[in-house]
Amino acid sequence: MLALIGVLIAAYAITRQIRHLDDLVQEVALGHQIEDLANALGRDADGMPTLDLPPRLLRLYEEEHNGSVFVIRNQTGQVLFDDGDNALKILEPGFTFPSFFHYFQAVDMSPEEARGLDPQRFGMTERVNTDIGEVFITVAQHRVADDFLSRAVAIELVDDAILVGGPLLILFILAGFGVVSYSTRGLSFLSEKARDIGPQTIRTRLPVHAAPTEVMPLAHAFNEAMDRVAEGYDNQQRFTIDAAHQLKTPLAVLRARLETIAPFAGRDLLEVDLSHMETLIQQLLTSARISVVNISPDETITLNALAQEVVVALAPIAIEQGNTLELERPDVPVVVMGESHLAMEAIRNLVNNAINHTADGTTVTVRVSEPHKLQVLDRGPGVPDSEKKHIFMPFSQGRKPTRNGTGMGLAIVSQIMQVHFGKVTVEDRDGGGAVFTLHFSPPLVRQAEE
Repeated sequence: MLALIGVLIAAYAITRQIRHLDDLVQEVALGHQIEDLANALGRDADGMPTLDLPPRLLRLYEEEHNGSVFVIRNQTGQVLFDDGDNALKILEPGFTFPSFFHYFQAVDMSPEEARGLDPQRFGMTERVNTDIGEVFITVAQHRVADDFLSRAVAIELVDDAILVGGPLLILFILAGFGVVSYSTRGLSFLSEKARDIGPQTIRTRLPVHAAPTEVMPLAHAFNEAMDRVAEGYDNQQRFTIDAAHQLKTPLAVLRARLETIAPFAGRDLLEVDLSHMETLIQQLLTSARISVVNISPDETITLNALAQEVVVALAPIAIEQGNTLELERPDVPVVVMGESHLAMEAIRNLVNNAINHTADGTTVTVRVSEPHKLQVLDRGPGVPDSEKKHIFMPFSQGRKPTRNGTGMGLAIVSQIMQVHFGKVTVEDRDGGGAVFTLHFSPPLVRQAEE
């Protein structure tokens, strides 16, 4: 923008200069005539003033088409030499006694009076010291002849400006982009670092030393703001863990007392509610612990083995509910980055969720496949599109909540996948049901090899 503004200003200045170029050319031409006339003045043997015009000036004043005329006066205004009677008619009204020179437009005349020439002339009177003393020389000529010269000079000037200024403008703009890119390269680096900050990297701070000088105060302020956010995050996590621990004790006491008292009406429902509360408290503790876990990128697990362990453990529950549980896995191990206990918790929650929602007499399938993913397929009611964005939020149980559900299972799965630098998704299954997919990250060693 600055370069463009500069070019526009330069173009405006050149345009104004071109508009005055004609006057400048005329003034220079007249000045040379006065200088030549002054050099042609002298005295004869008797001391009388003489004017010995060189051939160039003789031809100039003899040619009628250019309209060149002159008058030379002494200090009293007496005419010493002139170009004829026509010169006096043209120049007499415009004569003054200037301190140095006088620049004027000659008087209008009819074509007859001007011998058929253009009556508009461009004139100048100048006080000059010559060999015969100080005189006033007045000259004038038509503008037409020199107009062509000024236009030619103007066109040449514009052409040169385009040839030279165009590449310079492009070079200046490219250099401007280069300078801006070079000076803000640290800002791009800071943006990448800020983009990587999340719940699992909440204690990461921007490298202030890499920031441009103008951005350093902002980087410091950002780091200080992140310190306050991390402190509040830690306080919230501590509160959740402490609250869950505090709730476990009265629930354990309530469980012990319930088991020691005599049977009574509604005891079964009370035990179910108590189990529900114990599960919820345990899941809250699990969620709080997951949020502070940092998985090392070089830590790996094998999805085949974890899936088999979960299927073996939960198969009796599926059979008890009239369903079956099957495992599909490739012959080669599917190795991913992760922590075994957390990954198994995520798989177990998905399989439990599928067993609870699949239709009676159907099969829940656990499928391990490349690249680095595990799927759980059921024949339940599926997940409506309107709920797919919210089903992984805490305490969301979908459109058909179960009595023993807490709404934390899928939220914990999503949280576990986040600390694994992966994600969990849900899609509709052909023929009815849902497909939950755990997308893991490849091992760091494999990434380096690739």
